[in-house]
Amino acid sequence: MKSYSQLFSFFLVFALAFGITQLSHAQEDPRAEAITKYNEAQELASARQFSDAIEIYREALEIAIEIEDEDIIQRIEERIPRAYSSRASAAYSTFQNERTVQNANAAIEHFKASKEAGEEFGNNQVAEQANRAIPQLYYIRSVIEFRQDDLEDAMASLDNALELNPDYPAAHYQKGVVYKKMNPEDIDGALEFYDKAIELAEAVGDNRTLENARSGAASELIYRANTLKENSEYNRAIALLERVEAYDPQSADAHYRLAEIHNIRGNWSQAIDHANTALQFETGGVVEQAKIYFELGTAYKGQGNTSNACDAFENANYGDFSDPASHELEFELKCEGYASGRR
Repeated sequence: MKSYSQLFSFFLVFALAFGITQLSHAQEDPRAEAITKYNEAQELASARQFSDAIEIYREALEIAIEIEDEDIIQRIEERIPRAYSSRASAAYSTFQNERTVQNANAAIEHFKASKEAGEEFGNNQVAEQANRAIPQLYYIRSVIEFRQDDLEDAMASLDNALELNPDYPAAHYQKGVVYKKMNPEDIDGALEFYDKAIELAEAVGDNRTLENARSGAASELIYRANTLKENSEYNRAIALLERVEAYDPQSADAHYRLAEIHNIRGNWSQAIDHANTALQFETGGVVEQAKIYFELGTAYKGQGNTSNACDAFENANYGDFSDPASHELEFELKCEGYASGRR
């Protein structure tokens, strides 16, 4: 008869052998493991836990490649780039809800990973979506950085956008905006970016950027010219104002400023021509027209044409120009109906 200790040893050996056999069977069925991991990744993706899903998909793919199971490989390779794309889209949605540089960076990194995954697994749709999104995100990030006065970072972001998409009109326009703030004296440098934006925007039909670039260039020229006028640099101011027509052929403000300068210099005929052109292009009401009529009246007065000067100053008698126009009408020219101080 066997002793108790002999029986225990027998059962222990049996139990161990049984356990090892079961473990061996599990280890010998990697296809089941690959399927289990694939299903787990599917559930994680459905729960929008995309990073975890990607990790498990790749583990399943490694097993499937090892056992050369083409069916499982094909299924996983279809799913992985989609998971990357979904993760990138989710990051973009987060950025849209809270536009910060940090959220922009996260979205950019996820789209970069999505592009790589699309290329790795031959999903052109995913790769192209990322190719379009990344330059746009760099551009939007630059706008945020510009508003935070991070000009160097804003310019770097735009360089990144244009490296990926050199024909991006809005990025060229934004470079002009950033550049003129970084280099306030170099108007020609800023205009080069505006000109490139205009060229590309016209080519692709980007009307919004086209209008922004034209308006931005014209406004900048007028602003710089007005500064030069205040410093009595009239020739340089006129040269800039004459360039406005290339960007805004119907700029009332440019012709008004030219009328101002020609009046200062006593060029009455030229002042009259520019004032009349400004009135032709001015789309505002009598208050907006008043300043132009004041320059027109000044020019006619300079010529000695009292009748036309009185008519012009009467039309200038609105808003901020009411007092100076009234003074001209009543005390300087003594226009009919004004000499007594009343119309």
